Parts: sequence; C-alpha cells; structure tokens
Amino acid sequence: MDDSAHVVIAGSGRVGHRVAQYFADRERPVTVVDPDPDGAIEGDDIEVIQGDATKPSVLEAAITDRTGVVGALTDKEDTNLVICMAAKRYATGLRTVARIDDRAGDEYEEYVDEVYLPERASVRAAVNALTGSDVRTLEEVTGQLEVLDVRIDYDAPAAGSVVADALPEGSVVIAESGGHVAVQHSTKLIEGRRYLVAADRDVVGEVIEQCRGRGGS
Repeated sequence: MDDSAHVVIAGSGRVGHRVAQYFADRERPVTVVDPDPDGAIEGDDIEVIQGDATKPSVLEAAITDRTGVVGALTDKEDTNLVICMAAKRYATGLRTVARIDDRAGDEYEEYVDEVYLPERASVRAAVNALTGSDVRTLEEVTGQLEVLDVRIDYDAPAAGSVVADALPEGSVVIAESGGHVAVQHSTKLIEGRRYLVAADRDVVGEVIEQCRGRGGS
C-alpha cells in the first residue's frame, strides 16, 4: 500500500480510535466511520463520518480514489465482513482488513485480505494488518521508542547509503530482519532487504520516507 494512501476505519472504539490516530500522527489521511462516534475522535487531522458503514451510501462517501485500505474494526464480526466485502466494489486493488473475534477467524481470509484477531495481538497488530507487509511495527514495544521491520525499496532515498548517512537522528538500524546480521554505522543498506530500525516516535515518519520508494507499496 502507498505510504500516503488514504485509510478508512469503520468503528471508533478503543481499537479503531488508536489505529486511526496512529496513521494521523504519521500524516496519513484518515477517515473514521461510526454510527455514534461520541467524541472519541478529536482533532482536525481525522475526518469523521457519522453513519453505518454497511450502508452503501455511507461507505461510498468515505472511500475516495486515494483510498488504499479499509479496516473494519467494529466489535461485530458479521458487520466487519459485510463492510469489507462491500468495499471491494468501490475501488480496484483496495486492501481490506476485518476484525474477527472468533478463534477460527483465519477461515474468513477467503473474503478479506487479512484478518485481525484482537485476542491474539495488540493494537499495533491491527496497524500492521492495515499497513501491509513492507513496514511492520513490532508488538510489545512501550514508551516513546518504536521498532520497525522495514524493507528498503529499490528507489528509496536510503538505498545504497551507509546507515550513518541514511536515517535521521533519533533512529538506529539494529540488524537485518531476523537478527542474523548485526548492522554497523558504516553498513550499506541494500535494496530489497529488510532491517530492524529503532526510532523515537517523532522521527518514525521520516525513517519510513527514507526507506520506502516513490511507489511506497
């Protein structure tokens, strides 16, 4: 998914609110759809549409030609499946993620691109599901530090540069993904490889920009 693509979140409960705020903090356009937002979403950086996302008119109003992913994160799995299946009608290549509480939720992957199982994972796992596989925030990281598992795009600004020159102050490359190879300041970042990067939250967006190419998929 393009790193600047619009994100639609159906459901503004605890999970939906925090996921929406995560993307908004990284200057991603975000729209939250909920029948009763009840003030949970605040600020001008998140658009709020009050309505039922299972209704075609409401969902169509939320999805734009820049929408890259629809996350159905309400507490009703049947509602989430309906939203995801309906969303596919409005945009070619749209990624869909459904929150499924059922332990056997994996069987629903026939109908959506990815299933988010909240009983097995944290809010950050929902972010990972919505983002896709090229940049993943690792779970169980607390405080102001985030650890990213990120692939270096072939046309990324950081591609071919040494670590010391490639990333902003407040970040450090720990190792190649999997932890098999330690990374030094003089290590050159290789296109197509994945790396573990620790970063202060206020520079995470810049780190992603440096590691992702113009396509950002």
